[in-house]
Amino acid sequence: MIGKILVWLVKQLARLLWRLLVIVVCHPRTTAAVAAMSTLVLYLGWVAVASMAGLLLVAASTWKAAHAASYEKVVGRWVRTWWRRWWAYRRQWVTVLTRCELGIHDGDDVHLPSLREVSTTRYWDRLIIRPAVGQELRDFEDATERLRTAFGARRATVREIAPQLYGLNFMRVDPLEELVPATPIPASVAEVDFRRIPIGVDEFGDPYYVSLLGGTLCASGSIGAGKASVEWNLLRGIAPATAAGLVRNVGIDPKVKELSQGRPTIFAEGDYAQEPEETVALLERLVADMKRDAKRDGDERDFYPRPGRPLTVLYVDEGAPLTRYWPRAIRSRIDDLLGLLLTQGRAVGYTVVFLIQEPTKDTFTLRDLFTRRLAMRLPTESHTDAALIEDAVKYGATCHQISERTPGVLFSLEDGARSVVRARLGYVRNEDIRELVQYIETARNVIPLDSRRPGDGHTSSEKAA
Repeated sequence: MIGKILVWLVKQLARLLWRLLVIVVCHPRTTAAVAAMSTLVLYLGWVAVASMAGLLLVAASTWKAAHAASYEKVVGRWVRTWWRRWWAYRRQWVTVLTRCELGIHDGDDVHLPSLREVSTTRYWDRLIIRPAVGQELRDFEDATERLRTAFGARRATVREIAPQLYGLNFMRVDPLEELVPATPIPASVAEVDFRRIPIGVDEFGDPYYVSLLGGTLCASGSIGAGKASVEWNLLRGIAPATAAGLVRNVGIDPKVKELSQGRPTIFAEGDYAQEPEETVALLERLVADMKRDAKRDGDERDFYPRPGRPLTVLYVDEGAPLTRYWPRAIRSRIDDLLGLLLTQGRAVGYTVVFLIQEPTKDTFTLRDLFTRRLAMRLPTESHTDAALIEDAVKYGATCHQISERTPGVLFSLEDGARSVVRARLGYVRNEDIRELVQYIETARNVIPLDSRRPGDGHTSSEKAA
């Protein structure tokens, strides 16, 4: 009997030592911190260590109040990550995943996904997990809402980041609750990147970019959802290029109220239309220009704006009249012309930014021709699917749940993708539009100090003389 007890005790001691060894190897920083604290208590006593800890807390609080950015970079992120790794996740990992039905049963054994890494930002906790054998990404997608509730997060997403590794993200603070300022006007043409134009902030607190090269863009949203911010943030982001003649902006404005604020500085008289007949005429000119430029470019495959060959951007401020409410014959002609621009314009520098208030299968028949789709607040799930893609709500695009108090919040979907990105557009005030118009007017009237060509000792005006 005593022998059996001794054998059992030896086994338990061996298991304990093995677990301690695993903890030391897997968590060296935590182990070192605990060892250092224990050593200090042993040599200095509890009172001295507690006093030192109090002084450190006061110093850290002062540092955070005086310079939050450096505190976050040096101390805050590390402390927050350590705390959430142990308290929020490892402490209850087995319990939560078991109750969320993410275990694989093998006889009497239950195999759970392993938590490999935890990192945090001000807004998100990012977990890297290794699924158990027999699990797939869909298992975690189906359990996302249960995991969000169990861990007390505001939002949760999951994606595959590598073979046998999934990324599980939990939002703690929503960066999109705060108003986002309008896109700043770049200082020069050199700062304009047509493939990465910032128009807002994504849900991770990073700039949200869209491209005007190699693709087309549509945005859907109810009244007051903030659709016009797409246009004005884009126009602000490319303002130096517009002033330099590298961009030709074309506007179709059935509502009259929106794009007319940019006339005639941003939209030239011949590049702006309101009524059905003049809209058809404008689109016919654009298609003719597109075909002419395609022939002139020859075999050129990658377009980039340059002097004499600008990027042409067509802004349709409200697409519903064009696709449903105008006379049938005009609608049919517009569908044909827009279809040509959407399918043939990308390669020759013609792109479309299309806004629509009522995205349904009847009014938004051109949806699949847009390579990037944005959806803001919409009344129903069916409108979201019509605006983005079938089953978009299942992929996480809950546009019908966006609050009226947060205009500009959107979900986006890129061509070929099945995951959505949540973001908020910059809020463009009337003052920002006036600033944009004034900037372009002023920049067009400025004569460069040095208009000489590289390697040329004379100015262009001297040569002309």
